[in-house]
Amino acid sequence: MCGISGFYNIKGQSVKEDLLKEFIKLQDHRGPDSNGYFYNGSVGMAHNRLSLIDLSDNGRQPFEDDRYVLIFNGEIYNYLQIKNELSNQQFNSSSDTAVLFQALREWGIKRTVNKLRGMFAFAWYDKAAKKMILARDRLGIKPLFWSKINGTICFASELKAILKVNDFELNHIKTLYSTLGILEKSNKSTAWKGIYHLSPGTFMEIDEKEQKETKYFEITNYVDESEYNRLKFSSVKDVVDEFECLFDSAIKSCLIADAPLGAFVSGGIDSSLIAAYAAKYSNDFKLFSADVDGAYSEINDARFLAKSINCDLYEYNFKPDMAIRDFVDVTWHYESPLVTHFNALPFSNVSELTKKHGVKAVLTGEGADELFLGYPRLLTKRYDSLLNMPFALLKSIYNVHPALKSYMTGGGSSGIDGFFEQSSQAYERQLMREDTIPAYSFLPEKKQMEHYMSAQMMKEGIVSLLWRNDRMGMMHSIESRFPFLDEDILKFAMNLPTKFKIGRTSKFYNFKHPFLTDKFVVRKLGDRKLPSRIAHKKKKGFPTYGLNHLKVPKDFFYNGFVQDLLGFQKKQVDYMVDNFSPYHIGKFVALEIWGQLFVMKTDKEVLNKVVNESLTMNIK
Repeated sequence: MCGISGFYNIKGQSVKEDLLKEFIKLQDHRGPDSNGYFYNGSVGMAHNRLSLIDLSDNGRQPFEDDRYVLIFNGEIYNYLQIKNELSNQQFNSSSDTAVLFQALREWGIKRTVNKLRGMFAFAWYDKAAKKMILARDRLGIKPLFWSKINGTICFASELKAILKVNDFELNHIKTLYSTLGILEKSNKSTAWKGIYHLSPGTFMEIDEKEQKETKYFEITNYVDESEYNRLKFSSVKDVVDEFECLFDSAIKSCLIADAPLGAFVSGGIDSSLIAAYAAKYSNDFKLFSADVDGAYSEINDARFLAKSINCDLYEYNFKPDMAIRDFVDVTWHYESPLVTHFNALPFSNVSELTKKHGVKAVLTGEGADELFLGYPRLLTKRYDSLLNMPFALLKSIYNVHPALKSYMTGGGSSGIDGFFEQSSQAYERQLMREDTIPAYSFLPEKKQMEHYMSAQMMKEGIVSLLWRNDRMGMMHSIESRFPFLDEDILKFAMNLPTKFKIGRTSKFYNFKHPFLTDKFVVRKLGDRKLPSRIAHKKKKGFPTYGLNHLKVPKDFFYNGFVQDLLGFQKKQVDYMVDNFSPYHIGKFVALEIWGQLFVMKTDKEVLNKVVNESLTMNIK
């Protein structure tokens, strides 16, 4: 829901009012229903509205009284409960924004953010105290960027708005390593020096004296030894019953709206469970899916699901060459090189289809794999020591004699590439591990690492998926909602013993993890509500023809961003294209398009013409 933006000059100096109008224009796709702004010279707050609760003009933002101003992006799912706890029961709007406004007035920032359930990014300004607060939800579902430029703090839902304010210096190291997806996975840094995310679970207080960040939430806040032990000694049936109750409640919360809702479905278990439960509470619940043309299509499973729960399914037939057609436009909205989630391309088209059918918000299945260990690599991690035994033995032999180790590993350069990659990410993962694992200190060391995996995925793995869903949904003014990220489900999952996440089977379930089943408790719930074909479908992860299928001519990079970034001559560009894998070259194509748009500021239409005339998809 919506886009927010604005500025605060800490010296009380005037900032041009036209900057707010520019912000509104750049973020219009996030909220096309209405817009507005507050301006007093040194402070400005702008809002683009996508109306979902209280569709009347009473829900327009900014919300303002004689002392306070609020702009808000998101959904507060428990706003009716909060409303009943507030002393002032006179509201001019039935929206969750009105409740948030009153909660902040009565309770202040600390109590309010800890009461909120849902997804949010907001700015709250106290005119009398000349103080602004920026806040972001627990997991960072809603984006919020900020920068301090010559005494003015600017903020916005999207990078492109802040980039309009100043000529920021590019961080060349992070830009090069963005081909590994580090920009989409970071909770703090961006490709530009001086532009940052407001970290998830954080609020920032700004006045004329100081700028202070407060961390009010960590995912490990949910970890509780007594809760873990309670679940540990529960039966499978009791655990599934409890999960079903929590899941059903999360679905109902995510369905709160005065506008039409639907769901994105793939035919996999996560989105199918959401659709099956949501359809119980809606007479006209629409399903949307991408039919990725060719070997990767999962549309038959999506159709089977739709028929089994008696819902209409709307399909977008995505052909491989459409990736070339949409590459530039999607990158513009994605705001990062398109390297981690190339399936953002068909995703964007499904979002457009959703808008055409009058739906404003969709429920999606993100979070299940992260919380309940749905990725094959997470299941097999417990066997790493066994699989790595030969290498560990050799390493121990090499370590006996330093000269032998140096000779066998190439003079001590072993691991330097990993060191550089970790350095480019400011050791975010490594520091996160040090901060997070102690939460599970009541478990044996091996079990600590297994439970840490869910925490890691919620602080790192989920980030790029939320980035994709926000950018590709808002590209067409569609909001994504995530039942699996409901606060009660988070607490349940963070304390759930891994024996309820990783199941055992006598069947050769999946070649990636034979005799082990992923997301055990989720699939057990699927057995209750879904056909077996869906409940036990192997994870595919929305595959599509991708970067490794691009056919790229050498001159595509001539005099472009990548050539300049690396300081190459044309002969070095030629060597690169001739001698490296299509996948690696494809990553540089994604980087080239992003760099042309955001650094070289090439006109979108001009770049789109070049891309469509130069690139082809090599599908055999």
